[in-house]
Amino acid sequence: MDFLKYQGAGNDFVLFSNMDRSVKKYSELARKICDRRFGVGADGLIAAEPSDTADVRMAFFNADGSEAGMRGNGIRCFAKFVMDHGIVTKDTFTVETGDGIKVLESLEKGEAESRFRVDMGPVPAFSQFDVAVDQDQIDGNDDIEEMQTAFTHFGVPHAVIVIDEPDAGMPALDRLAFRYGSYMEHAPVFAPARTNVNFIRMISSDHIMVSTWERGAGKTLACGTGACSSAAAAREYLGCGDMVRVTMPGGEVTVTFKDGRVFMEGSAGLTFRGSIDL
Repeated sequence: MDFLKYQGAGNDFVLFSNMDRSVKKYSELARKICDRRFGVGADGLIAAEPSDTADVRMAFFNADGSEAGMRGNGIRCFAKFVMDHGIVTKDTFTVETGDGIKVLESLEKGEAESRFRVDMGPVPAFSQFDVAVDQDQIDGNDDIEEMQTAFTHFGVPHAVIVIDEPDAGMPALDRLAFRYGSYMEHAPVFAPARTNVNFIRMISSDHIMVSTWERGAGKTLACGTGACSSAAAAREYLGCGDMVRVTMPGGEVTVTFKDGRVFMEGSAGLTFRGSIDL
């Protein structure tokens, strides 16, 4: 099977065309191909399929083989893939996802990298609660007894945790994501679906920093739906405005709120081509 690998803000994905629906066992293939030691290595597997309701359908599976309804950085990579291969020929087109139909707009076209705007859907609602932390299950010594959490479902579930230490930079957020991400993902309050976990710090009214532990993928360099959920939480609770620059370890996206909807803008780039025996 021929494939291509793309990245969006450091989130990397293996993509291939399944317009003839010849590949059936996505979950098994995702676990095989996404393994970073015995496979290609990626945060997820994405296939292009025909759609009865949109211009094309995106099938997405996490590195652990679990299916996800939506990936924000993944859908930009998917957009570049289907445009590069003539599966879609329009600058504005629709994609069927597990989270409904998304509208994408091509902003800049390049051979190696392109830029897209995605209508991610309505502004999400949040619920707030504290999650108790069992320190006996944590590798560290922070003495954090509970996590004040804003929770939403934005294509996939997201827990947003605000870190209000003014000197906390990305290394501090990454450390928290590594240390508490898996625990929070599997916390009973989020069962059985589990959750993505975002540690955020507000830099200014139009800029936040985010480090994400992703359900089914672990600590990643970026998360598109996490960036949108975090920006929405910062707008709801921290006073951020209608346009928010979101810095993640692997890159940046811009999240805009307009007419009750969330729009994400960012780039996607091709990293390499290959083939693998199924």
